[in-house]
Amino acid sequence: MVVLHSVPPLVVFVAAEAVTDLRDKLTAAVRAASVNADSELVPEPVVPRSPDPKRRISFDEYLGRAREAWRPDITVTPAWIREVTGCSRGLSSRLAAALSAEVEQQ
Repeated sequence: MVVLHSVPPLVVFVAAEAVTDLRDKLTAAVRAASVNADSELVPEPVVPRSPDPKRRISFDEYLGRAREAWRPDITVTPAWIREVTGCSRGLSSRLAAALSAEVEQQ
């Protein structure tokens, strides 16, 4: 029974170790492929907007960025919010709702 109950944690541990090696090899393959591909097909790397990557950006900071980028001819959508602020998909809908409410009041 002890051996039988030891197998699942061992499988999980081995899988976790294998995934890191697999991720590194896939990254190397993508980099090698991007060197050989046209520059137009390779997307620009995503650069974090925060000067300190350990510091989390607050809702108000994201909202401030969106306010600065908003113009009267722009329709506020979660996709536009993500493009402008670089926030996550889950947060973008809340930010879009908050900015839309502010815009409607003006």
